[in-house]
Amino acid sequence: MATTRSTKATRKAARGANKTDWSWEDFRPDWANEGIDRITSELEKWSDELQTRSEKFRRESQKRIEKNVRQVQRELRKVPAIKRAEALRDELADRVEKNVDAGVDQIYTSLKLARLDEVKKLERKIAQLNRKLRTLEKEQAA
Repeated sequence: MATTRSTKATRKAARGANKTDWSWEDFRPDWANEGIDRITSELEKWSDELQTRSEKFRRESQKRIEKNVRQVQRELRKVPAIKRAEALRDELADRVEKNVDAGVDQIYTSLKLARLDEVKKLERKIAQLNRKLRTLEKEQAA
């Protein structure tokens, strides 16, 4: 077994050492090279066309799927149970929002903190007073 491996390795090394810069294309006739080139270019054209068609098919399929989904959604919205569920969802969202706001107000009140909108209103008033104060200071300096 060891001799078989060493023989194979020796043959591979001998082939590598005798290898020249020649290739099969050097021995092929020109008409064969031209034929192969034409076939290769045709295959590339077909590949490009196939790629273009598959992208077009994907886009069109995506559009059809989205259109069908929108249609199914429209049809579902017409179902009375779905209408009622949407109304309940909206009502629940309003209730939750009111409860959260009430809870936040209660927390701010218990901590004796001002809400953000109150702080902004106070900042605007302070800015107005600062402008008035500057104009008064300018008048007194003059």
